[in-house]
Formats: sequence, structure tokens, C-alpha cells
Amino acid sequence: MVQTSRTYKLSVGTTAVQLCSSDPNRKALLVVNNGSGTVYILSAQNLSTSEGMPIYSKESYEDETSQCELWIIADSDDQDVRVMMVSD
Repeated sequence: MVQTSRTYKLSVGTTAVQLCSSDPNRKALLVVNNGSGTVYILSAQNLSTSEGMPIYSKESYEDETSQCELWIIADSDDQDVRVMMVSD
């Protein structure tokens, strides 16, 4: 099976936005916090920063097992997040 990758940029603020949808074909997810503040990965849209997995400025998060829907939120507006997804 041929794998494909997709990259995109998200502007993340204090309202949760969808990081990725559920995808049974997803093999890897890489999230880079290119902004100056902390962003948080959430398992549901209605969660807050205190319930998320923090990614500090200039750090990254890698997931090679999850295929579920994920959301992302920040402590402040206009945080620059870069995403790469690899799927079949």
C-alpha cells in the first residue's frame, strides 16, 4: 500500500479547533508548535487547556498509534502550529 503525507498550518487560539478527524488509515501524526505560546492537544472539542496535552513553544508531538479525532487550543491567540499526517 502506498503511503501519502499531508502538511498544513493551523492558527490556534483560545477556542478549540479540529487538529485532525478520525482516520483509520492514519499511520502517523506530527504536530510542531511554531508559535511563542503553549498549545494543548485535546481528545474532545469541549475540553479546556487544563485537560489537554501541552506542547510548549518550539516543541513537537508525535503520535504513531492513534487514529481518533483530535482538537487543539492555546493559552493565547494566533499560535502557529504545523501538522504532518501520514496515511495509507
